[in-house]
Parts: sequence; structure tokens; C-alpha cells
Amino acid sequence: MMKPSKSRLTLALFATGYVLAICWVFTRSTPLAPKRPVTVRIAHWQIEKGPPDGFDAVIRRYEELNPRVHVEQVAVPSAVYRLWLRSNLSGGMGTDLVEFGYFIGGVNDIPVRYFEPLTRLMGEPNPYNRGTPLATVPWRLTFADGLYFELTQSPEIGQIYAATLSQGSMRLFCNRELLEKIAGLGTGAPKTLAAFRTLCAQTADYARRTGAVVHPLAGSLSNGQWIIDFTMMGSVSGMNLDLDREGYLARAPRQAMTDYLLGRWNYRRPELQAALALAREMALQMKPGFAQLGRDDAVQEFMRGEALFIFSGTYDATSLKKLAPFTVEAMRYPQPQADDPVIGRYIRGPFQDGTIATSMEIYLNKDSRHKDEAVDFLRFITSQEGGQIFQEHSGWLTSVRGVPAPPELEIYRPTGEGYHTGIQYIGIGPNSTMKFWQHLHLLVGPQGSVDRFVDALEKDLPEAVTADLRLEVSGNLTALRTVDSEIVAMSVLNRLQPLDADRVKRQHTLASSQTLSEANGCESAWVLARHGYQP
Repeated sequence: MMKPSKSRLTLALFATGYVLAICWVFTRSTPLAPKRPVTVRIAHWQIEKGPPDGFDAVIRRYEELNPRVHVEQVAVPSAVYRLWLRSNLSGGMGTDLVEFGYFIGGVNDIPVRYFEPLTRLMGEPNPYNRGTPLATVPWRLTFADGLYFELTQSPEIGQIYAATLSQGSMRLFCNRELLEKIAGLGTGAPKTLAAFRTLCAQTADYARRTGAVVHPLAGSLSNGQWIIDFTMMGSVSGMNLDLDREGYLARAPRQAMTDYLLGRWNYRRPELQAALALAREMALQMKPGFAQLGRDDAVQEFMRGEALFIFSGTYDATSLKKLAPFTVEAMRYPQPQADDPVIGRYIRGPFQDGTIATSMEIYLNKDSRHKDEAVDFLRFITSQEGGQIFQEHSGWLTSVRGVPAPPELEIYRPTGEGYHTGIQYIGIGPNSTMKFWQHLHLLVGPQGSVDRFVDALEKDLPEAVTADLRLEVSGNLTALRTVDSEIVAMSVLNRLQPLDADRVKRQHTLASSQTLSEANGCESAWVLARHGYQP
């Protein structure tokens, strides 16, 4: 039994500790509730090294300029982001600003249901660009791509739903010390695909001679998907232009879906056969079984010095450079030439080394209680000052025009020259894309081949593409109904109130865009009806 004196001493120590903890909480630690009257929350999945630091730096500066507003970033792992997104938005608990991407499968209904278009605001100058060369430039045109990609991917033709924060590309990241061991001092980046093939052969020879475990490319399902995607992008440029009936010089998923069901293309076309052969060749530069591995496994393989290159987006650059125990150098992926034995005869010319489209799209929640403040923060982070701060602290190129980049980031900048003709045919919708990757082992496995892959894929594709097109029509109808209501409301206001020039202009813009949307929807519905399906 504890003596009374020891009991009193123990209780006194507990009491003292408790009092000190209370004092710390209320005098030294972060307040339990923010002192600022308005809190704006922004959600994203960019939890790599870099972006969170960029957001923190921008937030600090923004809060200096706006003492009323507190901004919080909510970082959600990408593996659960889709589930988090739908559950929070449908439950009315979504953040004020939300990162969203058209490529997130199974959620193409979300923009028109939960996000508010920024079209009108995009026509006004960004007030945070005051005193800069962009002072009088409409907000939309302050982005490096003029938000063209956001327009083309919008669920409503002519509407802009998002502002973008970054610009990037896909790059080969090289272990510089390992490269010089394999190919000699002073070896530079491979300029052609032939030179890259030679380097892959040298890597295999180095591994045999030294007994070291080294592969040309770090492998995982994600990294394999990215290099296949990038490889096929240039390989199908001629095919896309041949199929371009509308004269857009590019192919959209909806067009590819209707053309597939109408028999205008399939995976037995020689261009796609050659593209798949090149994709298989590149995937085989990764270690066997890579498709069973996750993205982190590829990064660890590269960090251990077991791969000469890792092919990834520049969004990984900051993490790779900070974590690697060796010098990491970014290099452009070499493109096949017209004399390439696999794909050369189908290439129209060089393809864009990364699209000029900006990315990391941030949307405004329709149910935000602080829309004005949320838009204001979005304007600041996409101003020249905000973009510069984000770039410096994240290591990512900003999306904002006129912001200089340090030399080490310039290699990340995509080129504006070359073909970019739309889809790469790794699937043309969520269902067909899933089938493509489900059968990947038949293409890149030890016993795989292009023929085995295509035979299996073509059995599943008609049903999968039909399901994708039905989803496309459903999303189209949802967007049409939303815009119809707005057009009718503006017509009533024009009768009941004095004419407003901006309102009339917006009504005419929406009505003309609606006509094109309806035409696209009717064509898709007609194609589905031919195959015995109701949209």
C-alpha cells in the first residue's frame, strides 16, 4: 500500500501537470476555434512533398492581406478521394473549394450537381493582379492555356467550372550516378527512342556483368500505365486525324464511343496494333510482376538504386529530389521517329511533350457558406504573386502566365509544338478503361502478346463502350436540364425587368451552347438506339 506522503506527492504532481497543460492549451497552443470570423476550407489529394508546403505559404500571405479570413487545407489520400468526395458533397459537408478531375472514374455527375460555374467571373480581371502586366486581362486569360482544356472538358458547353493551379508534364527521372556507371561519364539524356533502346540494353548488360539488381525503368501498375499512355499518345495521332469527321483536329471520348459502336475503328487497326506493340516493349523494361505493385513500390525501387529511370509526372519531382540519396535529373522521354521499326510509318510528326493544358483543377462548392471569400482566395492563389509563392514552395510550375521559373523547373514545362489529337485508346470511358487494364497481363506478361490482348479486349468492349456511352448521355441530360432552367429564368427576367446587357449575352451564349450539347446528345442516343439500348 502506498504511503500517505507518497500519495500526496503523486496527486500534487498530477495536479501540477494538469494545470500546466490547461495553461498551455489556452495561452500557447493553437486556439480550439479560429479567431477569424470566416473559415474557408480547400480539399485536395496532392499529399506528395511540395504542394502542402505551397498551400501553407500561400495561405500565410493571404491571411496577412485578409485578416477576416482563415484558410485551411484538407489533404485527402488519393486512394480514398473519390469516396470522400461523394460522401461529403452528398452529405452537405463538402469543403468550400474542391480539387476535382474529369478523369476520376464514376463521378462525372458531380460537377453539375455540386459545383458552381465560374464563367462570369472568368471574364473579369483578377484584382490581385493589380499593378502587374495582367492587371486588365480577364482572369481566364491569365492562365498559361487560357483554360482551354477546362472548356473542352466542361459538362456544359461554354461553361468554365474550375481554376487551375499548376502546369506539368511526364518525365524520365534519372539516377545520374548510376547512368554514368552504366554508360560512361558525361552521358546525356537519350534524344531518340533508338538511343533509349541502346541504353536499356546497356543496363541489362551491366546487371549481368555486376550481378546487381537493376532494370531500366522502375515498375508499378501506375508507372506502367503512365508510360503506356504516353507511348500511345504519339502513336495514334495519325489514326485520330483520319477519324476526325468534325474537323476538330482531335478526338473526344464521346466521338470515339459512337465511332466504335458504328464500326469505324477497333483494336485490330494496324495503327493500334503497332502502338500496343511499342507499349509492350516499353513495359518490359520494368521488372517482372510490376503490374502487381503500387506506385510507392516503384519509388522505393528507384531510391534503392535498382532502376536507372522512373517515368512519372513532374508532380513527383519534389519528392524524388528530396528523398533520393543520389542526384536526380529530369529528362524528356524520347519520341519515336519516322524510321522507327515499330510505329514509324503511322506517325504524322512529333507529338506534344506534355500538353499545354494546366491542371490541379479547383472547383467552387455550390453549398459553400462563404462563396465570396472562397473565390477571393482562389483569385489570390492564381494571381502572379500567389502563383509565384506556390511555385517557390511546392517545386511545381504555376499555371499563371508571366511567372518566371528557375532553370531546374524549366525542364518540366511542356512544349507547345507537335500533335495532340485527344484520346490515347487506353479506354474511352470508365468501363472500357477498366477492361483495358484488366487484360493488361495478356499484353505485358511473359507469355503476353498483342494478339492475345486484343482478342480478349474485343470480346468485352462492345458492352463496355455501350455502358460508357449511356453514362455520357445521362450526364449530358443532367447538364441540359440545369441549363434549360437558367435560360428560361433569364427569359422571364428579361420580360419583367429592364434588359441587362450581361444577362442577355449570357442567355444567348448558353442557348447556342445548349443547341450543340443537344445535337451531341441526340447523336449518342441514336447510336445507342441502333444497338437496341435506350439512353
